[in-house]
Amino acid sequence: MLKYFIYLLALLIIICGAVGAFHLYRVGQKNKAEMAQFTDQVQYQNNLGKVLVVYYSLSGQTRKIAEFIAAQTKADIYEITVTEPYTSPSVYAKSKKELDSKQYPQLAAELPDLSAYDVIFVGGPVWWYTMATPLFSFLEKADFAGKKVVPFSTQGSNYGKFFTDFTAMAQNADIQKSENFNNLKPEYDDMVHNKINTWLNNLAETVTTDE
Repeated sequence: MLKYFIYLLALLIIICGAVGAFHLYRVGQKNKAEMAQFTDQVQYQNNLGKVLVVYYSLSGQTRKIAEFIAAQTKADIYEITVTEPYTSPSVYAKSKKELDSKQYPQLAAELPDLSAYDVIFVGGPVWWYTMATPLFSFLEKADFAGKKVVPFSTQGSNYGKFFTDFTAMAQNADIQKSENFNNLKPEYDDMVHNKINTWLNNLAETVTTDE
């Protein structure tokens, strides 16, 4: 009996591994197809006014995107930090409990003066198919008072309800066109930069038109 149980367990492990490998293959093919649109060099040469980039990052992926946006737009930058930083792998269980209870983490620093900016980018990773919980904490406290707010996400493959939940929580925000970024290998960096610059150029046209 034990022998059959071991065989069954081994079979389940093989099946799970095959399913996981197939999912990664599909994600890789999807990323390759999407980023092929951004092989031609794109420069950002517009002006969004006074810009602030707000972000939360755990692994560093969101930080890379935020810092590039800030460099292109000559923005100020504000990193969301929490009093009890997350660690892997406990972040998954801890954040799920926070999302279920709606008891989000305490921020470690005061919010920036949002009134000083024309456009505010706010980004973070996707956890459990929605915003990372520190973003919930930030949005609970922030009042955008009619400012143009641009959300962006980073994720493995699916941003889920990130932007729906963001829009619902962003108090008094004039939400602009969002963008999402899959976590990619360094070989895609130039294409990611072209994608960001394309997005920023489109935003500049919209902001100018609205004003």
